[in-house]
Amino acid sequence: MNRNSQVGISLSAAVSKVAAGMREITVKVGGSKGRHGSGTIWRPGLIVTNAHVANSQVHNLEFATGMRAPGWLVARDRKLDLAALAVSAPFGHIAAIRSASELRAGEMVLARGSPSDGHGSVTTGIVHCPVSNSPWLLADIRSAPGYSGGPLAETSGAVIGINTMIVEPLGCAITSDALEEFLSRFHLSEDA
Repeated sequence: MNRNSQVGISLSAAVSKVAAGMREITVKVGGSKGRHGSGTIWRPGLIVTNAHVANSQVHNLEFATGMRAPGWLVARDRKLDLAALAVSAPFGHIAAIRSASELRAGEMVLARGSPSDGHGSVTTGIVHCPVSNSPWLLADIRSAPGYSGGPLAETSGAVIGINTMIVEPLGCAITSDALEEFLSRFHLSEDA
């Protein structure tokens, strides 16, 4: 095996490991009228997702372990397309979070979601442009319906945003920084 093959295998194994970790923090969020999307376990008892996913007061949540539990809407901002759900079920994993303000163009990112087939999936790409005080982050990723509300992470597995929509040909996410501000407005931040 030559050196280039070894590097390729090492990179592939590292990305696969990060994707597996992201699966543990990704939740399938069922809403009204059979619609669903994804959510991210942000802290114990708190799932973050998009406002367009959280379209009712109570949601059916399915965790990576197969466990199911109800989640109650506790905060919503349609303009930022963010929502927070409270859940009393126990789970062992929460997101590691990194400020998106530190990102540079060209950094590799991974997006995770729960498309309609019910199986978690992942896609990779790169940061399209730096954030520069915007709540939005653009990345060259290809996602599908069901990714909304799932985590966007960098290669260490730290979450830098929440997937929200495709702005062809780029994926758009809400930054971790904007999400923390949103949570603090509703007194859901760790400091509250």
